[in-house]
Amino acid sequence: MPEASTTTTMPSVTEHFHRPGGSLFAAAIVAFVLLIILAAFLKGSKPWLARIQRKPLMTDNEKAFFGRLQRALPGHLVFPQVSFAAFLTDDGELARQKRWAVRARFDRKIADFVVCARGTLEIIALVELDDRTHSATADRQRDEITKAVGYQTIRFQSKQKPSEAEIAALFSRSVALAAGKGPLPNLPRDHCR
Repeated sequence: MPEASTTTTMPSVTEHFHRPGGSLFAAAIVAFVLLIILAAFLKGSKPWLARIQRKPLMTDNEKAFFGRLQRALPGHLVFPQVSFAAFLTDDGELARQKRWAVRARFDRKIADFVVCARGTLEIIALVELDDRTHSATADRQRDEITKAVGYQTIRFQSKQKPSEAEIAALFSRSVALAAGKGPLPNLPRDHCR
């Protein structure tokens, strides 16, 4: 007489569906598999996306000064955090690789504020709010770049910000200077650099 087999067979997945609670078990398996596939897709395709997070457009100090600039210059538009690449470009005369080398000198730099004429959006001045994170050498290099194309950079010390009236006076003279009507007024040394 042949011996009876002692091995048991595992029930198939379809048999699990027909057992009480089987459809819940099957749904859990499907959900788990989908999660694994999604995780593998996100991790494998662009893992750096998981490393990105939001940050405020401006610091609290910059926000306060932005409001002060807007109140002091109601006839102008003030734009915060503007990329140099938005208002500078290369002359188009160089070969592609050399053009990118020129652009690399400014395209990642950001102006704290750009002040423009309200009707034309012509740039009147760039405004920098210098704090402890600013380097005098780096600031000189930035100013050299913007001055080369005719933009005026006005720097204010973060700890000694000028009043709205002082800002308004400085900009009225700045507009006059641009029109060839005289030098900029002198602000107290503790406001500007």
